[in-house]
Amino acid sequence: MIYKITTLMIGLSLLGQVVLTDEMTLDKAIQIALLNNREYNAYKLKLDQSKALLSSAFSLDKTNFFVGYDRNNVADNGYPLNIIGVEQSFSFPTVYSAQYQVNKSSISMSEKELERQKLFLTMNVSKAYYKLIYLMNKEMHYKILDSLYRNFALDSESKFKRGDIGNLERMNANARYQQVKLSLNSLKYEKEEACQRLNLLLHAETRIMVPYEPLRELELHETDLESDPGLQYRKLETQQQKELVKLEKNRLLPDISLTFYNGTNRFADAQNYRGYEIGISVPLFFAGDKSRIKATEIGVAISKNMEENYLIDINLKIAKLKSELKKYRESLDYYHTTGRALSSEIITSSQKSYKMGEIDSYQLVQSMENAMIIEVEYIDWLMQYNDIVLELNYLTM
Repeated sequence: MIYKITTLMIGLSLLGQVVLTDEMTLDKAIQIALLNNREYNAYKLKLDQSKALLSSAFSLDKTNFFVGYDRNNVADNGYPLNIIGVEQSFSFPTVYSAQYQVNKSSISMSEKELERQKLFLTMNVSKAYYKLIYLMNKEMHYKILDSLYRNFALDSESKFKRGDIGNLERMNANARYQQVKLSLNSLKYEKEEACQRLNLLLHAETRIMVPYEPLRELELHETDLESDPGLQYRKLETQQQKELVKLEKNRLLPDISLTFYNGTNRFADAQNYRGYEIGISVPLFFAGDKSRIKATEIGVAISKNMEENYLIDINLKIAKLKSELKKYRESLDYYHTTGRALSSEIITSSQKSYKMGEIDSYQLVQSMENAMIIEVEYIDWLMQYNDIVLELNYLTM
């Protein structure tokens, strides 16, 4: 019994040194997601759509072609003229430049939204990837615990048959083994769900296989709100609303119409009589135009409030995340300064006491489990810590 436990504990001490190699890495997973993820690709298409609409700022009304005949419009040869002509209306030139600026803002907003979605996708892939690594690490510990209690249950069964222990001790050993076995089975299901989650984000045609590696502490990057695409999007939204106000005011300016025509007939001595007309269209009733201007001005106030509210919300989010990070930082520091050494000491002392006959096999296994719990708690804390680090490193809303 002691030989098996010692072997298992050596395996536990080597967990942090095991690194299996495979083609799939986090960087590769992120690259696959950025290529395949349907939602992210939809935002790429939205950006293309905005760019395609840029030149629509210079759209003109349909050109009007006309023909006419009027008996009162008589040529020099005494016969009425047949008129053929073309007419085109234009908005005031500043309307087109104003609309162009609005369209450019739409492109900038689409770019920021794409950046925001890239951050979300990268963060979610990273979380899913490290969740899988975390579950693999936890499973490795529970496999050791499972082997430990399986051997203990078998040993208890043998002792019971020899009459060395009572039935209660045998049942307790078997019950604890079944509990660990159920926990290990539950971890397998969690691992399968995490794998499916990662595959869903990557939209991969084949199942993604992530190799085992020790769960490591992630590095926290400095938070820079000015580079947050979510905040930049809100600022651009406010700017676009201001440009919409300018656009509506420019639409109050006169429209321009140009007409060119030619008149002639098919009789003797017929000539071509060319002419043109230049006209302007001015609004005589301003109620509708004023209401649109007022609505866009309200839109500026709305966007500005949304921008300020975003800044408040994201600062609150940062404060909350940093507070949680501090809590898990203290837990991790406890493990590094005390917990790890304590776990090692429990293993060493319990094995020594068992050899000297000071404790029985049940107390030995319980001591080993206590040491294992310290290691598993550390993995849990590290997972929570890394989750918050990823939230802060890819901060946006």
